[in-house]
Amino acid sequence: MAILRPLDLKMQPAPYDARMKVISRTLELLDKYKPQKTDSKTTAVHWEYEVARHSASKQSYIFNASLLLRDIVRYKGNLNKSGKYESPKVQISKESVLAKLKELLLDEKQLKEGGYILGPGVGGENNASSKSDNGLRECARCSQKFEELNIMVPTSCQFHPSRQQYNKGTRSYHYPCCGEDGVSVTPYSLGCKTLEQHVYRQETYEDMSKTIEFRHTKDFVGDSNVLGLDCEMAYTSYGYELIRLTVVDFWTKKALFDEIVQPLGEIIDLNSQFSGVHEIDRATSLTFEDARKIFLGPKMINTNSILIGHGLENDLNILRIIHDKIIDTAILYPNGKFKSSLKNLAFQELSRKIQTGEHDSSEDAIASMDIIKSKLGIPLDRDIW
Repeated sequence: MAILRPLDLKMQPAPYDARMKVISRTLELLDKYKPQKTDSKTTAVHWEYEVARHSASKQSYIFNASLLLRDIVRYKGNLNKSGKYESPKVQISKESVLAKLKELLLDEKQLKEGGYILGPGVGGENNASSKSDNGLRECARCSQKFEELNIMVPTSCQFHPSRQQYNKGTRSYHYPCCGEDGVSVTPYSLGCKTLEQHVYRQETYEDMSKTIEFRHTKDFVGDSNVLGLDCEMAYTSYGYELIRLTVVDFWTKKALFDEIVQPLGEIIDLNSQFSGVHEIDRATSLTFEDARKIFLGPKMINTNSILIGHGLENDLNILRIIHDKIIDTAILYPNGKFKSSLKNLAFQELSRKIQTGEHDSSEDAIASMDIIKSKLGIPLDRDIW
């Protein structure tokens, strides 16, 4: 007689308790209908195992388990002649997926609250300008005030490259980069890294438009598509600029655009630790305008595109794009009052480790899309429709 517990898998799609509930409910139904000549406990354990084996995430497990229980009731336990349960091949059409994706689109209120800029003076209220009335900028790394005109003049910018994190065990904050708590009197309390320039980010529509004008996708009518995208940025003499863009097709996972893009300003910091970009060859890399002629248009990002990403307001701002068909995993999966990191979300929803070293915009774009696919019960390896 089988032991009533889940069979082990290399990658568990759901917690032990959740799997036990499915086994118990399966056994309850089998005892009710008594269809099998084999032991009901053995059947319940193995049928649940097949469900777990064919599930790539917690969401797909819940979905597949619901199909198992539905079929047991529908066929009174007689699922097939062999007495074995085969995970159903659910027919998911492109049309049905599109309908589900449209249900996940952020409405105007959510876009505004999420910091998305929808036009001049519309949206982006959460972002305050880094420029004061007297022409000073606030450094995005150390928070000191400095003259924008003197941005390339050597100075001392001391900061922590990592954001503070909260430790529930010690109930205190610390910087992962060096372990400092930010309130000590050590030489590193203000920062464990020192560079020679201050840097800043443009945060408002007006400020960002001074270097590159925004374009609205309503001016570009084209193919209906679903795209995952992610950008990598750097600090330059012009503020915060695009240096890499990856656009991936939702249906095939093929990269439609993955290029290094040269910034307009003089490079101060490529953020290589996070961006993964170590150098930019201005002789061979695309200019921003040349790149935008490719990624913004009828064949790629246009008014009919559904864009998927994590914290996409930052990416669209850096691309100077206004768009309203957005699925943002940072908003769909909040972490209390804060936004979840993509790294934690990918591990939580996909059991996938990402950003273990330098960031990769391609890896991040695919992770955001896969989180949505998992939510909708779409097999992550499906690339033919």
